[in-house]
Amino acid sequence: MIRALADLVLPRRCAGCGTPGELLCATCRPSGPPIAVPGLGGPVFAAGRYERGLRAALLAYKERGRLELAEPFAALLAATAAGLSIVGGALVPVPSARAAARRRGGDHVLRLARHTGSRLGVATVPALRLARPVHDSAGLGVDERRANLAGAMAASSPPRDGPAAVLVDDIVTTGATVQEALRALQGAGWAVSGVLTLAITPLRR
Repeated sequence: MIRALADLVLPRRCAGCGTPGELLCATCRPSGPPIAVPGLGGPVFAAGRYERGLRAALLAYKERGRLELAEPFAALLAATAAGLSIVGGALVPVPSARAAARRRGGDHVLRLARHTGSRLGVATVPALRLARPVHDSAGLGVDERRANLAGAMAASSPPRDGPAAVLVDDIVTTGATVQEALRALQGAGWAVSGVLTLAITPLRR
């Protein structure tokens, strides 16, 4: 009821382009098949490319407090996961630094994973943590990102006879975060069936 009244007074607009209506309109929402990202140590699939409307919406969610975008983004990830053999395990989000999570009103990837897990009917397990401080990766080059994240993550042990992990992240740039997360999970004994992410940057290509 409150949401409906708010929409009458201040109609929702697309976070990507500002068009009234959906939080993420059909123009800004990727509509093609999942993008396979090779060379990261496992099957990695992105919903779309980090450009235009999707980029603007992701920045609004991640940096500008648009927490309500977790739901349409989860719908996008769930649609990306549909039909992919990697789905069926527990969703494990890439961890955020505490300072970044405080600045953003919470861990945005954990929130995304939980919304996606609810749609897919699978558990979300925050098995990863940062074992040491890391720098903000914005502005860092490929080698700098790898050095920044090398050995930075640790993982809890998987439950006995539990499901495989499906890693969840928001954006893949160089792949350093995904590779470090996979190293930590596999080192702790997790079987990892794949990675789901919302977007891949042009730099990664």
